[in-house]
Amino acid sequence: MATKAKSEHAPKSAPAPAVQVFPLADAFAKAVKLVDVGKHAEAVKALDHLIEEAQATGDWAVKRRAQVYRAQAEAKLHPPKAATPDVVTEIQASLNRHDTDGALKQLEKAIKAHPAQGPLHYLRAVAFAQAENTEASAESLKKALELDGDLVFLWHMEPDFNTVRKSPLFAFTEGR
Repeated sequence: MATKAKSEHAPKSAPAPAVQVFPLADAFAKAVKLVDVGKHAEAVKALDHLIEEAQATGDWAVKRRAQVYRAQAEAKLHPPKAATPDVVTEIQASLNRHDTDGALKQLEKAIKAHPAQGPLHYLRAVAFAQAENTEASAESLKKALELDGDLVFLWHMEPDFNTVRKSPLFAFTEGR
């Protein structure tokens, strides 16, 4: 005899409330969208609030991601300023381009402002060597070495001095 299986109906219960697995996900998505559309000031405020909430709830992953986006938005709000090259770098660039006249003009100003800096006198010696003004080059190198004796190592290695190096005016560098 065949029996019908009794089907028991499970009692109907109220539907489970929608539990949000990531409670800060919506706020995070909105803040990221603000960054993406270029509303950086608003994004910073939203991300600051989100970081506080994530800290309070212990959601370290959201906190860290929010900090990354906040840094990005802050960088867009306040971009870093380009560094201006210092005078010595500008002079060296002029010498590398063999712009001797430009380098000498810059050097005169720099030496007038900082007469006790040996590297400036050294660079002036290089400029004069490029211009094949042996006497002025030797005079500047002598002053540079009086101020900073370690510059003699650069003198020995600098190819710009090759055209004037054998002049007796540079005899003071012998044995140094």
